Amino acid sequence: MAFNSSKTNLNIGLAQALTKTWGIAMKNIRSLLAASLCLAAPLAFAQNAVTIYGLIDLGVTHYSHTKPTGASLTRMDSGQAQGSRWGIRGTEDLGSGLNTIFLLESGFNADDGSSGQGGLLFGRQAYVGLQKKGLGTLTMGRQYDFMAGFGAQYAMGAQSAAGSLAWGLHADAAHGTLLNNHLYAGDRTNNSVKLESEKYAGFSAGAMYGFGEVAGDSKAGRAVSLRADYAGSRLGMGVSSVQTWDAAGQAAKRIGAVGFIYKFDSARAFGSWASATDVPSALKAKTYEIGVGALVTGSLDLSAAYQFQDRNHGVGNAKAFIAVADYLLSKRSDVYLSFVRGLDDGYNAYPVFGGGIQAANGQQSAIRVGLRHRF
Repeated sequence: MAFNSSKTNLNIGLAQALTKTWGIAMKNIRSLLAASLCLAAPLAFAQNAVTIYGLIDLGVTHYSHTKPTGASLTRMDSGQAQGSRWGIRGTEDLGSGLNTIFLLESGFNADDGSSGQGGLLFGRQAYVGLQKKGLGTLTMGRQYDFMAGFGAQYAMGAQSAAGSLAWGLHADAAHGTLLNNHLYAGDRTNNSVKLESEKYAGFSAGAMYGFGEVAGDSKAGRAVSLRADYAGSRLGMGVSSVQTWDAAGQAAKRIGAVGFIYKFDSARAFGSWASATDVPSALKAKTYEIGVGALVTGSLDLSAAYQFQDRNHGVGNAKAFIAVADYLLSKRSDVYLSFVRGLDDGYNAYPVFGGGIQAANGQQSAIRVGLRHRF
């Protein structure tokens, strides 16, 4: 067979050229990738400061003596232990201990996929603000008043998975929420400015002002909330208040509360006193609560509480007993069994607020098994 040296030399030269070209291309690609990573670093840092989070709570609840016939009812309820929600929060480091912060939070019903809070896009919370290390935080937007934080620290509804099964008396549900003391999720206040200090020797304080935004009357529709707390290694104490004005600029609601929590090695005791007054009618309700809880094993938490509500103007009193067993499947998931027995001398009982059903008489029991997952 004839050997063509010129053709072979051509092939070798072509191969060498292609190899050289490939090496140059790869070098350029590596340089381009390195430059892209450098350019993307600030973006990646900003993205790392933004967190998408949420919570889904869903379960089955059985109610006794429901209106209007007094028959019992079993149904699936969303957001009883905690309201189902998703949100976005983030921070930007501005240097020298100063950060920009924001939070957007939307509620939903996991049983049917509908939006919560009347369909508002971010109906739970929506705010932006500044945070200074060693000083405190200033935020503006749609925010909870300080009764929400109070309830989260000192009330059975947040100290356990009872949730709505422990909010009925606090929310004055049987009386149409006229004397709601706001321990149930506080009151979301639009157009509000909130200032909170950092802790100093365990003490902290806060103030919030909600603009009524009525021309010519700075009092109309406004809200003012204050708090002071102490958080030690075992003992915690707090006081909170809220006052609101109606559209005519007249005082509408006055609410105040005092609470405590004491933490043992694997147990806790907590209690609160809250007073809510409807100023125009002079109606008042005082709600007392005492509770205990304990992590009896590494995964099982048991808790119980007793509530009593005293009302003026000859309206009957009310009481409730709540018990919860909460089993931790992981740090983010748990299954729970909750029970409440409510008795009301003045109204049809309504011990389960936030999705519950009013009783046809002065007593009602409810039991719920649920699954909660945080992400």
